[in-house]
Amino acid sequence: MKSNVRASFIVVLVVVLAMLVFAGVARSQELESTGKTAGKDWSPIDNVDRLKKTLDRLGFNLDQGGIEYVDLVKNTCLGLSPDTLANNPWPNAYMAVTLPPHPGVPSPLEWAWQLREDEAIVMVGETPPDVAYFSYQTFMLFQPPYQPNVATQKRYGIAVGDTINIGTVNLLGPERASQPIVYIVTGNRETERRVRAAVQKAGYPASIVNVETISPAIFKLGVGLEGSWFYLASRSAVPADKDTLNDYIKDPPYVVFRVTPKTPLAADPEPVPVLRPHGTGRTEMELYPALKQLRQAILDKLEQSGYGAAQRKELDTKVWSMVTRDGREMILESPYVAAQRDYQIIGATRDTNYLATYPNFMLREGEDEFVIVYGVNHQKTGKVTYSSVSIYADKDRWFGVKDGTVLSPDFGDSARRYLPDNPPAELARDIDMFYVLKVARDCQGEEYCLQVNQPDFLDINDDAYTCELDDLDTSEIDPAPLNFNNEEMFFLFRSYMEPETLVAPDDNELLYDRAIYFGPYFSQP
Repeated sequence: MKSNVRASFIVVLVVVLAMLVFAGVARSQELESTGKTAGKDWSPIDNVDRLKKTLDRLGFNLDQGGIEYVDLVKNTCLGLSPDTLANNPWPNAYMAVTLPPHPGVPSPLEWAWQLREDEAIVMVGETPPDVAYFSYQTFMLFQPPYQPNVATQKRYGIAVGDTINIGTVNLLGPERASQPIVYIVTGNRETERRVRAAVQKAGYPASIVNVETISPAIFKLGVGLEGSWFYLASRSAVPADKDTLNDYIKDPPYVVFRVTPKTPLAADPEPVPVLRPHGTGRTEMELYPALKQLRQAILDKLEQSGYGAAQRKELDTKVWSMVTRDGREMILESPYVAAQRDYQIIGATRDTNYLATYPNFMLREGEDEFVIVYGVNHQKTGKVTYSSVSIYADKDRWFGVKDGTVLSPDFGDSARRYLPDNPPAELARDIDMFYVLKVARDCQGEEYCLQVNQPDFLDINDDAYTCELDDLDTSEIDPAPLNFNNEEMFFLFRSYMEPETLVAPDDNELLYDRAIYFGPYFSQP
């Protein structure tokens, strides 16, 4: 009996070892097919010519496009866009795919495109350099019937599903930075199958292929007046080295194609994507007593400096929503809710929350006014990969002020300055879990102060913008398209990607960031 058991064990061991060896060989072959082995300098773009030939042999026509930085602040400044979609000026890290328009169908924007029901977009390149977060995402911009006048066309900016981000992307291994990637966008399952086959025949390993699907059940595909317009954006944040990321944005290492079957394929719609659930059930509410104590400590300290109840206004924080100046409803919440309710969401993804302050306020030169922003450092609680505090000028066009964003890695021990001599027990225990920032026109060298001034704006080519931040001190609306209308400001708080869920935290599990205005603005008649 023992010999039989021993023999069986040996057989099983041999089989297991053989499987491990086979898996190792397969993995080695996969890496070898890309050249991604020790001592080899390989770029996925090296295989593009082979990929083009393979797609042609498998029955696809190709239209080559590209990917480039989109400066929405400059476009808004020039009057080419009604607002910035809450983007910040250069340097920031937003790129969008550009594609040649279909014959006879002019594109409304250089980064907007349509997709026939059996077409696909194929992007080959490298992920961003070392950053805390990056993502790729397709959005529905315009819904049919399309009106050629962009100014009158109702825009949406609705994400077609979840992002493919730094936590979910398919790559060769655990390393995220500067890794080869193949990215496919399609609404047809047969197209997906054939393009996948072509990619692998061209020598790209299956492990780096990422597919973002557009479900025709939600978004109408097609070319011409009856097709939706989309855009595909990539975003990177919190770089280990800012110059390296800027170089990546200036010269993106990607090749992009739209592939069209030479013989149209039968309808085979992609299903509705399965979304990542928000929330873990664990909240920040244990810090709520200390947060209230921090609020009181801030009020007490400022009152000692002469800023009493008559000189302050506590701003509300809620999901960013408004009726834009053209009468369109905007709420930055769930994309599929926006699709059902027919309102715009201006490119919001499910990877972050968008909380804004209300009402708007002013920070004017020569006025004794400033804002104290405070809250939980969500990165320290483990609820986010990173969070940010950003100030925006112009309630209608949302200009991100240059250097007007502070990221959670830079919050430091900023709250400790407000710890009273005899602090409550909860606040003394938890003070390092909070941040407190001052926002003013002139920080006078004060630490942890965000200075809102009027710097020269330079674009990605170091050329000056053709408009200036010159209206921060006026309450009159300037209709000229080349001037900022900055009479009112507000804050946006973003909380990016909970590490455990790889999507934005449930905002019900967060303690909302807060702001208190100090000065004469709200007490004036």
